[in-house]
Amino acid sequence: MQNAVKSVLGKNLSQLQKEKGTLLAYHDQTIKQSLQYSILINCHTGEKIILPGEDSRSFYYINKGTVEVSYMAGKTKITVAIIGAGNFCGEIGFFDGGSRVRDVKAIEDAEIRVFNQDSLAGMQEDEPTLYAGFIGHLARGICGKFRRILEESEPLIAYGASLSSRRRSFSEARPLPDSLTSSQEWRKITGQIEEFKAHVYDLSYKLQAVQGEEIPDDLRDKGYRILDVLNDNLAVFKELMADQESEDMMWGYVFKEIFPYFMRSRFTERAYYKPKGYAGDFLMMEHIYQNKPAGDGKLGCLVDAWCLQRPGSNAIRGRRILMREQLGLISRKRLEDGNRFDVMNLACGPSRELFDFLHECDYSEKIDILCVDIDDEALQYSNSKVNIFPHKASIRYMKENLVKWALGKTNQSIGLKDMIYSAGLFDYLEPRLFCRLVNKCHEHLKPGGSLLIGNFAPYKDMLLMSYIVHWELLYRSAEELTELFKDTNFGCDITILSEPEGVNLFVLAEKK
Repeated sequence: MQNAVKSVLGKNLSQLQKEKGTLLAYHDQTIKQSLQYSILINCHTGEKIILPGEDSRSFYYINKGTVEVSYMAGKTKITVAIIGAGNFCGEIGFFDGGSRVRDVKAIEDAEIRVFNQDSLAGMQEDEPTLYAGFIGHLARGICGKFRRILEESEPLIAYGASLSSRRRSFSEARPLPDSLTSSQEWRKITGQIEEFKAHVYDLSYKLQAVQGEEIPDDLRDKGYRILDVLNDNLAVFKELMADQESEDMMWGYVFKEIFPYFMRSRFTERAYYKPKGYAGDFLMMEHIYQNKPAGDGKLGCLVDAWCLQRPGSNAIRGRRILMREQLGLISRKRLEDGNRFDVMNLACGPSRELFDFLHECDYSEKIDILCVDIDDEALQYSNSKVNIFPHKASIRYMKENLVKWALGKTNQSIGLKDMIYSAGLFDYLEPRLFCRLVNKCHEHLKPGGSLLIGNFAPYKDMLLMSYIVHWELLYRSAEELTELFKDTNFGCDITILSEPEGVNLFVLAEKK
């Protein structure tokens, strides 16, 4: 019976593949025949094909070369698509009659076929069947574009939700069963929490009595000790709980009791409320890089200063140095062959490490950079607030959902890179998506090209970050990262690097 089912399924799969191949061949033939009704134009690198505000009297088929679709956000040019040969552009505006809202230019010498009303009228009159097939092909392509746009109706929130499928232990406070609250373990936990609250109340009273904005060293040290003790106790609390349900209730109770104190910190407030949909957005990175405590009152600033001095924050500042150094080492090695150095920065955020590198680089005229992020505000910030010193590198900012890019749901003709790197994206991704994105990067690397990706390792603040701050990551050790890479096109021949704290690990892999 099982063999018979397998045989039927095998035949069905084979038939589907055959039908798909036939359909693709039909579409290819339809496009090939339709080109005779188009006008050929040749565009040199950098030449404009479509300008914003133009009437939509034509649409275009890229026969050879690559074009870039972009728009201006303030003073920042943001790329939304890089379209290679075999694709259309401008067809939506042509059919709805609206004026152009995007700038389209050739980023390498391109051969473009132009269709207009006369083209379509001629095709319809001469070959009605071809015309119907051609219009059907265009309609399917337009539907696909609109489907992607609708899926991105709340792009940052949707993106944040798509990054990880971590289980949240609690969503709201619930009545606690007597069997739990009467236990010796629970009395120990509540005793420690009440002691923490009493110490914080006493500290807050003393801070408010201080004149001026500065926090005296003795009170700052006292506050740090109080927070250190609480942080250490979290691991003890977890061990005291006998089962998952009790642990979930315990975390809900602990969070509720200490929430008012921690949320006065700007660090904790932003991580918890996630205004961009995920905790590690570009403004959070900037807050950590600048290392200037902020919060509600002196207590809020003290908690914020403590958060900014924890191993995780130190690791983020340390990885900025590590990535700058690796950009220098890899670029010098790749430039030995006399070609340009082409690098892609995934989930770029403010791109501080990149501009640290360029600031010291005496060969920036040989460097091409593609900075990719889902958040156009991050791209604008990087261009206007960070990219503020003279250099000769070519930098392109691109808005893209990297989860969909990894899954093949978006098609960008970005070409091959010498280096692809990411600081803080992969530790949000579950294993399957992690490997899909690694393989996507492998596909877009030149032979000998390098991949450099960061992932937080397990460390002492994990419970605080997950259950109190709600900055949830998938922590991975060097061994776990090596095991993951076995299932990718790179294999396990990788190098594990780390910033000085040993908290933020980096995988350095080379495409053979």
